[in-house]
Amino acid sequence: MYSIGKLANISHVSIRTLRYYDEIGLLLPTYKNNAGHRFYISEDVSKLHYILTLKDLGFPLETIRQFLFNHEFDLQSVLRIRKKIIQEEQKNLKKVETSIETLLTILESGENTDWDSIFETLSTFSTDKSLIRELWAKYFSEEEQQVLNKFSEPGGNSEEEKSWEKLTSEVRANLNKDPSSPIAQELAKRWVELVDKTYEGNDELALKVWDLNKSREPHLRFFPFEQEIIIFIEKAIEHYFLQKESSR
Repeated sequence: MYSIGKLANISHVSIRTLRYYDEIGLLLPTYKNNAGHRFYISEDVSKLHYILTLKDLGFPLETIRQFLFNHEFDLQSVLRIRKKIIQEEQKNLKKVETSIETLLTILESGENTDWDSIFETLSTFSTDKSLIRELWAKYFSEEEQQVLNKFSEPGGNSEEEKSWEKLTSEVRANLNKDPSSPIAQELAKRWVELVDKTYEGNDELALKVWDLNKSREPHLRFFPFEQEIIIFIEKAIEHYFLQKESSR
């Protein structure tokens, strides 16, 4: 039997994610003791692997839940739709690649640089609002997009963006600290609270955006956290939730 911490460790999934999967009925622990601690068996580990595989394919959690509990759900049709979406994304990326190659050719020529042509080329692959909306529609529901509208402008000046910039700077300044140290735990607490505020309590949306940030999904315009920050804050938050779990 696996504790939630052990399962998080062997599956490389955060404790917060496992707690959320329990809350939405996606992956229920086989056993909870009187203190509320979650425990899982081998079948739960296999189910988690299935969930993560479908999630990596780009399926939302609600669709995955239907795969698990609705045996009449047509997985083949959904996979075909997902394949078509990926093919469209590849076409868009190919257009961007072609534009970049054209721009590089102009810049590398070194002679009679025509800046009007360069700016015209740049405009062909700049990520405008319509493209952002098109990309968002492939990843997020309409309700989720409403929450994300605050990030649709580069260099935005919203309260959340200022808060994220400040918190990220503080995390960056403390990357040499142990993730379980008091200062790291305070940063983890503030991070969790700011995530809750930014995404209006929508844990599924927050996790989805975090995964896209980690994968450096192109053109989506979310905070480009450095890999060091991602690794540090994930460890700090994991310890934060472990401490909360053990103090119950």
